[in-house]
Amino acid sequence: MRKVGKWIVAVVVVVGLSWVPLTGHSTVRAPERVPSKGLILDVARQYYSVASIKQFIDQIHAGGGSFLQLHLTDDSRYGVESRLLGQTTQRAIKRGQTYYNRRTKLAFLSKRQLRTLVVYGHQRGVEVIPEIDTPGHSRALIKLLRQSSRSNRQLVRRIAVDGELDMAHPQTLNLVKRLLHEYTGLLYRNQHVGLGGDEYRAAQATTSPTMLRYTNGLNRDLNRRHLRATLWNDGILRADLPRLDNNVLVLYWSYDGQPDDPQDVPRRRARRASLLDLNAAGFQTINANYSYLYLITNPKMFLPANVDFWQKDLDAHWTNAIWDNWDHSTPALSRLNIGSALSIWGDGHRTYSQAEILRQTRPFLTTYFQHGNE
Repeated sequence: MRKVGKWIVAVVVVVGLSWVPLTGHSTVRAPERVPSKGLILDVARQYYSVASIKQFIDQIHAGGGSFLQLHLTDDSRYGVESRLLGQTTQRAIKRGQTYYNRRTKLAFLSKRQLRTLVVYGHQRGVEVIPEIDTPGHSRALIKLLRQSSRSNRQLVRRIAVDGELDMAHPQTLNLVKRLLHEYTGLLYRNQHVGLGGDEYRAAQATTSPTMLRYTNGLNRDLNRRHLRATLWNDGILRADLPRLDNNVLVLYWSYDGQPDDPQDVPRRRARRASLLDLNAAGFQTINANYSYLYLITNPKMFLPANVDFWQKDLDAHWTNAIWDNWDHSTPALSRLNIGSALSIWGDGHRTYSQAEILRQTRPFLTTYFQHGNE
């Protein structure tokens, strides 16, 4: 998850879904599209039931939005059923309609429940996008691998490094393909799957052939199944743009990733692709600006004065062209910057009741979906 340790009054905007053809080649150009709005919901640090997620879908639909990306996996939880990882409904403890992994004691959505949400959203014009985040934020995934079978334990020794998956190892790509295949059959043709790609350890080099092989490999595998990919912008280097499949939909949250060391900011910006670079190279982008569009479930976020400040600040200072945190000097005016997404992230410290989060976030969602539509 993107730097939720620092509280900030902000909210993220996800993609409106009109997408490029599925060829996967960098020559593909995206059609012009009216910008769309959506929500990115962290269901890894905070568990949400089917009933709660349906309420978010209803809010998106009522606000004229078109998508909901479910951040299903992170360091703290692998939040969906997986046969490959040994987290199944048959092995789980069921309390009411909620399944709990017997070993981790953590709740997760079943595949049947995920399909229910996909259908429910489809009936309301809201695409539900499952995100399986790799190669970073993979501690929970790796933990399940270690617990599931002897062959998986042996695999972990080869492909896991400090809580991440080693993209350079050939078995990593095969593993993640197999994981994604568990969910592709739950989706409608031409829907999206989130590949993650955020906040993993990146080399200091200006190009990353390993990232290109890994990301293009996953994207093309999805394309063969008539599905499309979303990807966070973190690992996309400017020099690699001509070789990265530009039918990947990029969720752009931060140019530099909000590093703790200020000296890392210029170094990262010198290598990473800006949102403007991506549009110029033919990539569609969803503006998920960290400074304005991130909503973190922290008590400070929900103080009445902070809610009021956020609402006024969004209306006065943010448009879909504002992408570089607080810097408004280089607006993204390309037709390929097709939409935005509000994000709701758990803060990793406190778990709220689902009813409380639904109540506390409603003013933010209402303001976001009304913004620019008056």
